[in-house]
Amino acid sequence: MQFPDVVYGLRNPREVLFWLHRNWARKIRGYDGVSVMDHDWDNLIIIDACRYDVFTEVAGGQFEVEKRISRGSHTTEFLERNFSNRMFRDTVYVSATPQLVSTSLHEQFYDFLPLWETHWDDELNTVPPQAAVEASLEAEQEYPDKRLICHLLQPHYPFIGETGRQLNHRTVSGGGEIDTDHDKMSIWRLLEIGEVDKETVYKAYVENLELTMPHVRHLVTSLNGKSVLTSDHGNSFGRFGIYGHPRGKFLRDLVLVPWVEFDSNQRKSISNGAPNDSEAELNEDITERLRNLGYK
Repeated sequence: MQFPDVVYGLRNPREVLFWLHRNWARKIRGYDGVSVMDHDWDNLIIIDACRYDVFTEVAGGQFEVEKRISRGSHTTEFLERNFSNRMFRDTVYVSATPQLVSTSLHEQFYDFLPLWETHWDDELNTVPPQAAVEASLEAEQEYPDKRLICHLLQPHYPFIGETGRQLNHRTVSGGGEIDTDHDKMSIWRLLEIGEVDKETVYKAYVENLELTMPHVRHLVTSLNGKSVLTSDHGNSFGRFGIYGHPRGKFLRDLVLVPWVEFDSNQRKSISNGAPNDSEAELNEDITERLRNLGYK
């Protein structure tokens, strides 16, 4: 919202409060968020929609976890505020989420690997973490002199654990439009209207992270160079009436994310280069799969 918008503000006073709070936090208090590309790492591992408190609950005993403020409360906001108006010809982006393509920011990188096109699991209706990790390790072998971004979809739903599989919520498409899933609501909408309870959704969300972390640990120990693990944003389970992770909401549940550094004695020798012409052909119509992820 571009303030002032008097008519909109009168009709949506709560949104005005969110706008004021966000600008107070970012512009007055200086909580603009971490610029991930300006930090020292060879590999950046992004687990999608992971709250700091849930990460410490699940994996805090295994790692030295720091807090960071994300630049967005939504994946596209995180991507735009970190990658817009810059070129990263020394970096390869391996992604299980279509959001980088929806913002056209995949063109900023040396190469981009769209895992929802190549590593889809029809049973789970998502790119599972093991497949994303395997693809990331293959990418490192192909591009040993490039920084590597590995963007896993979990703990973002679809939920792949025992609890989550029992929830009849909307999923992302693996190879085109899903005729059978058009009428399904996102898990956050179901939670908001009371069709599912918070405890069940929270348990499914935690399970998604628990199932992902062994694969993340394997990725960290297998990659060369220094790795950093973080998230693009968090999730809200109804605090201040917010469900999921909408754009432009500076709430602790949404912008406080984990930050874990894994130092290495051997660093990569990074080089710049022209964009790779062997980029995989992308599915041009990703609107449906974004909608089924809850983004549309």
